[in-house]
Amino acid sequence: MIISSNRGFRTCAIALTQTVQPSPIMRFDLKTLGESGADPLDSIVKEYGLVYVTSITRDGCSGCVEQKPLFQELAARLDSQHHGRVAFSNLHVQYSEGDVRESEQAKRTFHHGSYPTYMIHVKSEYGPLEHYRAAYPKMEELEKQINSAFDLAESYARQAQKPA
Repeated sequence: MIISSNRGFRTCAIALTQTVQPSPIMRFDLKTLGESGADPLDSIVKEYGLVYVTSITRDGCSGCVEQKPLFQELAARLDSQHHGRVAFSNLHVQYSEGDVRESEQAKRTFHHGSYPTYMIHVKSEYGPLEHYRAAYPKMEELEKQINSAFDLAESYARQAQKPA
């Protein structure tokens, strides 16, 4: 606290600090996903035993703006509760009325129809497997699906550890 006096007036200033937690949501760029020619999902879904939750959002999408803080809150809470078992990511697509190329590329790559789209994947011996996909879901439903994917992810992790 700083107190100063100027012409008989006392001024008190208090410095407040806010601790900002780093976001558990990893950001991906469509241009760099799959640059090596591999499936772009292989860049996101890397390890056995984890549940991967990806949001696909776009410029100019009001639903994306509305759900962003809800998804961030869900990611922070579940990352805290299930740290090391769930990975959150976001693929944000550049879009304008005059340039829809990136949105078209994203739709060709991820086969989604609208924004925001949420996908849940687990890694398996067959590659990334989609457990759930929805456009503009309620966060409660997304959380339910994430929780149901933990068993599946653990099952594939156990399978991967078995000798061939």
